[in-house]
Amino acid sequence: MDYLNNLENNIKEICDECGYKGSEKCNYRKCNIGFADYVAKNIKNNFTYSIEDGESLIPRDDLKYYDEKIIARGIANICRLCKECNENHSENCVIALIRRSLEYTQLGDKIAYPGNVIIYLMNVSEQKPELAELIKEEYTSIG
Repeated sequence: MDYLNNLENNIKEICDECGYKGSEKCNYRKCNIGFADYVAKNIKNNFTYSIEDGESLIPRDDLKYYDEKIIARGIANICRLCKECNENHSENCVIALIRRSLEYTQLGDKIAYPGNVIIYLMNVSEQKPELAELIKEEYTSIG
């Protein structure tokens, strides 16, 4: 299964619903979804796998509403990508940066991802149990 294409479709779906799309207010440097899209395209087009100090580039002041179910689907696809990766886990990994950018649309604090989906879902459920449940449902449905 091509989880990166699934993720790009999730991102496109969110962008298509955004009132800022195509306007001068549409700026990937100020939008969590735009940032995730930018990073996903860099994975595909430039074979970039890590961005030094990448977490500092994630927009933290994006307060737009994002559909929780679509975000959960995107995070589930990211978790699948992470599971398939054969590299050592790094917080600057583009997969981790996309996951974190999506998380920030729904959660206030950084979530630890220890490389295990079950433990990750337990960490998410400490902040938002309903999001953890949605991610779990999406994760099992795409697997």
